[in-house]
Amino acid sequence: MGFNIQRFIGPVDPNLICGICSYVLEEAVLTPCGHTFCLNCITTWLARPSTDTCPECRSHVSLTNIKPVLSLRNLINGFDVECDHNERGCKVILKLDRLKSHLENCGYVPVTCAGCEQIVSRFELASHQIRCEGIASSVRDDEEERLCSVRYNYALSPIDASELISKIATLEFQLKTLKRDLQIANSKNRVFERELRKTKTELQTKRSEIIEINSDFDPGYEYGYTPHSIAKLSFLIARFLLKKPSYIDRDKIFSAVRRCYDKYARCGSEFEHDVHMLVATAFASNWFTESYRTTLHFWLQSIARHRQMNTSGTKFATLVR
Repeated sequence: MGFNIQRFIGPVDPNLICGICSYVLEEAVLTPCGHTFCLNCITTWLARPSTDTCPECRSHVSLTNIKPVLSLRNLINGFDVECDHNERGCKVILKLDRLKSHLENCGYVPVTCAGCEQIVSRFELASHQIRCEGIASSVRDDEEERLCSVRYNYALSPIDASELISKIATLEFQLKTLKRDLQIANSKNRVFERELRKTKTELQTKRSEIIEINSDFDPGYEYGYTPHSIAKLSFLIARFLLKKPSYIDRDKIFSAVRRCYDKYARCGSEFEHDVHMLVATAFASNWFTESYRTTLHFWLQSIARHRQMNTSGTKFATLVR
């Protein structure tokens, strides 16, 4: 199942929604017929008995001919999301691909106090344990039990007063050590809270001051001259899908898309999938005029027909054999 759309900051493009679970694509994959789904969703779909068709168009699909869409995965991993513990008070906003590491150290993770079994946030545990009645009661009971044992042993076989005083002093030292450890833990927790607030302030400042500089933008518009530049161009368009940056030339980008299509759309390699995703992303964007979009639509239809012919040819060759 994909990512819940409610956890993302800002709107999510409908083209990034899985056609099976209706959530944002997780580990996006592409079928031969041009539809994208979550890897787990399409795997579960095809695992059903007598099911080997696309959920969208009912074309033949198998697990062997679905391909990962790295550009979409990178795009979605770069979206801003809230922490899973937002309702508990964590207001950190971060990239989706950094969420897992954040959750391992988040101070708002719910934990259970061993003394009273009350659920508190991780950063509150130390201060809670200092005033926890369950822990205090356990310490008192343990101390009373040891004192009773001392009195019982003294009644049965008298011992030197110095030995009794030594045992009592040991218990007091252990109690003081426990209190000291709890105070140290609470002190460290306060330091962690200050660092967390400082980090949050710095992140908010950077978010308000940062200038959108895209490392995938090539000012020379050399896309299409190498197969690896296809995915780079696709990611550039997908990143600014609904609003083209002013510094990017629309006509040069369209020429680059045309170059990728002419050279690799029918090259007989895995780059055909990259070209398909590039043209589909360009068509879904708001970058181009109607005349350009008409051409992009024609290319998409041409790619679909080419794939259908290849699929039919493969089936015919299989039947002949």
